[in-house]
Amino acid sequence: MRITAEAQAKQAVAMNEKAKHDAQPTRAVAATLAGVGKTFTSKGRQVDALQGIDLTVREGEYVVVLGPSGCGKSTLIRCIAGLESPTAGTIELGGKTVYDAERSITTSMHKRDVGMVFQNYALWPHMTIQKNVAYPLKMRRVPNAERVKRVAEVLEVLACDHLAGRLPAELSGGQQQRVALARALVYEPALLLLDEPLSNLDALLKVSLRSELLRLHRLLGYTGIHITHDQEEALEMGDRVVLMREGKIEQMGPPEEVYRRPVSPYAANFLGVRNRVKVTLSGGHLEHNGRILGTTKLTNRIPSGQEGLELFVRARDTHVVRGPAVEDGASDQIKVEGTIAQVVLGDGGRRQYVVDIGGHFWYAQHPESEGLTPGESVHVRVQSDMALLYQGDNLIDL
Repeated sequence: MRITAEAQAKQAVAMNEKAKHDAQPTRAVAATLAGVGKTFTSKGRQVDALQGIDLTVREGEYVVVLGPSGCGKSTLIRCIAGLESPTAGTIELGGKTVYDAERSITTSMHKRDVGMVFQNYALWPHMTIQKNVAYPLKMRRVPNAERVKRVAEVLEVLACDHLAGRLPAELSGGQQQRVALARALVYEPALLLLDEPLSNLDALLKVSLRSELLRLHRLLGYTGIHITHDQEEALEMGDRVVLMREGKIEQMGPPEEVYRRPVSPYAANFLGVRNRVKVTLSGGHLEHNGRILGTTKLTNRIPSGQEGLELFVRARDTHVVRGPAVEDGASDQIKVEGTIAQVVLGDGGRRQYVVDIGGHFWYAQHPESEGLTPGESVHVRVQSDMALLYQGDNLIDL
């Protein structure tokens, strides 16, 4: 999935909000995971679903755990909730140890002071919305008058007060999602866990509810851990993004940092960096199939002819120009020659140019020549500081 212009703008706003957030005094720790692991056996094979997870979440922070199916993100959030027990490590919530493998401590879910919003909403079908939202308070023996008051307040905040007498089957997917969130927030948990809460919604509703969740977080200030496979969702919503890979944390940091500097080819690929080509280094220059890619100069930290180098470039940072690359003495550009293969309509109705680079397709969003059509000889160029160079799994500074 590519990052749209709208999402980029929202990311910028989120970064400004985060800067203000970070300027505040250091907040207390809401959750700490140290060395958390989860191993189980499936079809006679040992599976390491989580491996040595270390994560600290501060009060009021909204952390988004991102990754593909099978990376361990759902297992992670279920272990925090108490729906599953890890096999290694410790988990502390609000300064209290709720799991410790060595000391055999396992606190049940209802004693962990966490709220959970499930992917399928998990609303009771025979209960009205008012009773669904009141249920956690009833289980905690909150007096009836207080239950009625708190349910009314949270339904009003989530603009669901007019739905109180309806059944879940009478609601749209977006309305059910709001009710599930209301039920999780009504007893004011110390930590809110969201298990892919937007994955069952259509594209337009997802966008509007992402904004709604952000608004509610700013309004209520709860601490949240939200998991998703959608990088736009993660980059727009998270104070921090945690990218997972095969049960481990691959990268963690502010959204802008994770987006701009993916630490590995895996991270770059998952975050939508589509243009990639194998290169070698010779005389301080990058080469592809024996041809110099412009005059980009590199430091001497990489030995000449070093193997295993890959260059990644985003379509949004790639320019396409009619004709062959011309050496102009610039030392800050990468240039690659090719042929226009397709002109397609990209995100936001913007034309995107697919360029065949020796059998590799590169995508460019910035035409510098008018009327480019399939079959034309062109070259693509990118500023070297916008490119990503990897040796194996390691990012190299250009």
